[in-house]
Amino acid sequence: MRHNLNQLRVLSALLQQPNLTRVAENLHMTQSAVSKTLHQLRQDFEDPLLVREGQRYLLTPKAQSLQLTLPQQLQQLDALYLPQSFDPSQCRRTLVFSSSDYVAQHIFPAIAAEVGRQAPLVTLEYRLWDKGQLSQLASLSVDLVSTIVESVPDNVARRDQGEDGLAVLMSAHHPLAEQTLTLERYLQFGHLRVSGGGDKDSPVDTALQALGHRRRCFAQVPFFQSALGLLMSTPTLLTTPLHIAAQMSEQAPMVVKRLPFDCARQHYRLLWHRRFNEDPAHRWFRELAFPFLCDHLNHFVQIGITKTTCRHE
Repeated sequence: MRHNLNQLRVLSALLQQPNLTRVAENLHMTQSAVSKTLHQLRQDFEDPLLVREGQRYLLTPKAQSLQLTLPQQLQQLDALYLPQSFDPSQCRRTLVFSSSDYVAQHIFPAIAAEVGRQAPLVTLEYRLWDKGQLSQLASLSVDLVSTIVESVPDNVARRDQGEDGLAVLMSAHHPLAEQTLTLERYLQFGHLRVSGGGDKDSPVDTALQALGHRRRCFAQVPFFQSALGLLMSTPTLLTTPLHIAAQMSEQAPMVVKRLPFDCARQHYRLLWHRRFNEDPAHRWFRELAFPFLCDHLNHFVQIGITKTTCRHE
């Protein structure tokens, strides 16, 4: 059987009002076009459907059956093309967010609180992000990723949260705390690296290699909170994005200094697979999360600029 949705709409109108002239007027068609459509429908259904009786048409048993069911079926088909409605308060979906341990500790709680307020039936899951997973995002059960990334694959959508430079964080009791941080002094001390869910300082090693230098790693820890404890108890340095350095310096007596050599700035982006672009629940989640990520980044970047420019060296 060959017919299209427009033909079925004509048939539905004829079944409700078996008058070719009236149906043509109501559907803004010519009477000949309605007649041609009826002829095609009779062939498709292998049934005359409407039988002329004097000045009127009578419905065949097949047409009477269609008269009862076709309007509802057309309504269901029309509903397929309507925008999906979404009520956060009724959503029972599990939403997976992935980023670094820093975001998990300092930004995600606010996101989760707002999700809980708007969608109390939603289940949230947080996963540490590994930059090597980006090419596999299509096969991962991850809704949103917040990370540092320069290039994004074609199948991944993004929103730019902002950018940041790197800074050097040390204890207020560090031997360099009251001195100008030179490259020589930077290389003199041991360095900390944070491995959990990010790659926030790799441009440092690239820049140092171009200058013919290497820094000495004293310890690698999984979380920023661990690094904070080590900074307070050892004469080590942590090279980290300025906004993170600023935030950590408000938790403990720390000094934030400019990096003593040029290093590429880093771009923070919210990522998701393009298959989620038109999904109402996903759109709601990413639009909810995005301002929290941007506001935190921009707020502490500004604080970090103040801390590094106002400190006398």
